[in-house]
Amino acid sequence: MSKYQQSYRRMLVDMHIPDWDPAFLSRYDPAALAGQFTRANLTGAMLYCKSHAGLCYWPTRAGKMHAGIGGRDLVGEMLTELRSRGIAACAYYSIVFDNWAVETHPDWRQRTINGADFNSVIRYGTCCMNHPEYRAYEMAQLDDLLSRYEFDALFLDMIFWPLICGCDHCRARFRAEADADIPVTVDWTSPAWCRFQAARERWASDFTRDLMAKAKSIRPDLDVTHNLAPALSNWVLAQPLGASIHDTFVAGDLYGDRVEQLVVSKMLLHLSETRPAEFMTSVCVDLSDHVRLKNEQRMRAQAMGATAMSSAFLFIDAIDPIGTVNPEKYARVGRVFAATAGYEPFLGGDPIEDVAIYFSAHSQMDFAENGTPVAAVLTSGRKYPHLDAVRGACRALQRAHIPFGVITRRQLDELQRFRAIVLPNVLRMDREEIEAIRAYVKAGGRLYASRYTSLVEESGTRHRDFMLADVFGASFDSEEQGAFAYLTPADEMIATWIAPQRHVSCKIAKDPIRPASPLCGLPRLRSGSGRALATLTLPYGYPSRGSVNDHQWASIHSSPPWEQLSVPTIVTNEFGAGRAIYSAASIEAIDGEAETALFVGLVGSLLDGRFSSGAVAHPSVWMTTFDQPDRHRVMASFLNYQEELPPAPVPVRFWLRPPAGKRFRRLMLAPEGVVREFTLADDGALHADLGAIELMAMVIAEYD
Repeated sequence: MSKYQQSYRRMLVDMHIPDWDPAFLSRYDPAALAGQFTRANLTGAMLYCKSHAGLCYWPTRAGKMHAGIGGRDLVGEMLTELRSRGIAACAYYSIVFDNWAVETHPDWRQRTINGADFNSVIRYGTCCMNHPEYRAYEMAQLDDLLSRYEFDALFLDMIFWPLICGCDHCRARFRAEADADIPVTVDWTSPAWCRFQAARERWASDFTRDLMAKAKSIRPDLDVTHNLAPALSNWVLAQPLGASIHDTFVAGDLYGDRVEQLVVSKMLLHLSETRPAEFMTSVCVDLSDHVRLKNEQRMRAQAMGATAMSSAFLFIDAIDPIGTVNPEKYARVGRVFAATAGYEPFLGGDPIEDVAIYFSAHSQMDFAENGTPVAAVLTSGRKYPHLDAVRGACRALQRAHIPFGVITRRQLDELQRFRAIVLPNVLRMDREEIEAIRAYVKAGGRLYASRYTSLVEESGTRHRDFMLADVFGASFDSEEQGAFAYLTPADEMIATWIAPQRHVSCKIAKDPIRPASPLCGLPRLRSGSGRALATLTLPYGYPSRGSVNDHQWASIHSSPPWEQLSVPTIVTNEFGAGRAIYSAASIEAIDGEAETALFVGLVGSLLDGRFSSGAVAHPSVWMTTFDQPDRHRVMASFLNYQEELPPAPVPVRFWLRPPAGKRFRRLMLAPEGVVREFTLADDGALHADLGAIELMAMVIAEYD
């Protein structure tokens, strides 16, 4: 493991600066910037080698050197400065985004199926990964760079498809591989469309693999990674999560809310081949705002969020066009990292997780997109039904302090590690996933699944019934056609969880007039071997939405419950040695009191109310635990991550179960090393009171 990969406090200064003005970067001073890095308490830094502008900061033989730096070798100078300060060095290198390349070689550009490239309306020039000359150019650049300098790590940025490229090279490759033309319409129930999307993802993964192999052929001991953040967007960018298999460690820049950091941090723990993974975000409110700083409390909470997950944290700043930076930013970063540094000796280990939430790379789409012309798809985003359900499941379990993780198909062979698996509205699944889940439950695992999970294959084949119908204990019958429906308790525990509500509402269609698109509403079930925990209740006049003329409504503003049916909506089923709960509604996606209580209650019932750890604390508190068997201890952290900062202090009481066959013998507060009192229950669980915590508390529970 390189020195960079052993560091936790990292920073990157963006240098996406063109060279058409001689003032640009005229005052850039590597020694002065490295001095600011020291002020920022860094242990690792990324240094720019090639930016999105396509301009290099070393005397390249394959591309173009930035004209404003006067022929200086800024990479070599900065590398020397970092080494002299004991700061590990990671090379930053932009792929695909390369303005110089697309201006110099117009035929390298990504183009839509209509031939457009958008260079006249956006600042980013994008190259096609399938163009052989472009690929050769990047390989030659990496050869030149890595043969000259000894970095600790290499970070490759932007290996994805900003456009749905329909250039001649993409058309020819798809024709050769699939014996078909690129489809002109998005359709997730069409094998032809799904085959093309799979090809786009495979091409990006193959290019990532080839770039990493090139780097390793020059520097075999080099740690390599690429920016994984685009892989969390919807399908448009087509950067696959599975490409993380080519990385030494996983890294990604994220700019969203607390829930995004929670979801991604949990996922990185299972995607990264080595730890720590790297969570990256900006010192300013976002990358588009050059000056508006996040307040120090927000920066500290984000950095502590990574620390709580035993991850490295990287702040991103952006250089001024003339080559200077705001020193006060680095003073602020220095204070933040001074607060996280003391926890570093206590980080690491294996996350202790009872529940695994499954993130499906096949489900980064929306069936509502079916029928959209490919030429009309111009932007990507982080909004799709499966992600809404994943975020909601994470949010609910975090608030309840139930130990959970976020996994992907890379963990299909390890499902038995988890006591329960959550499949949150997994819209497309392949046969390997289906068989792994079925085998897991049959062998004694517990499963929660919702909505359209397992109805459609990754290949685009829509089945008449759930592929996991035997596991769910219920079958797909049809789709609801109205605007509202209700889940009504058929079991006393459901009624207790949602009280004082007597029903849970389900909004079927987003549009108040038109029905939901196919596979976008609410499934209606047929009874099977499972026992109904909740049944379907419909409003008056259903499925009519009601009008002045038809009288098919009972209340002018809303659609109250009216007709209770025996149709199941939530079902529990014994399958083999295991048990499953299926919900026709993705209740986990809804941030409501009753829905959250219902989802948490259902998951808790799958675990028979027994968890490996827990806390009595404010819902804002993130509790995470790691087993460190080599040090004979469990590390538990408590992050008071409130929406409004600085956080108000909150009391925390908690308990931990020891690893099998172990007994806790001492509890201390990190990083101070203060020994704390605790009690042991009859089952060996450690119970302790931390009093009120402000932002972060960490405890070390040592066992025999």
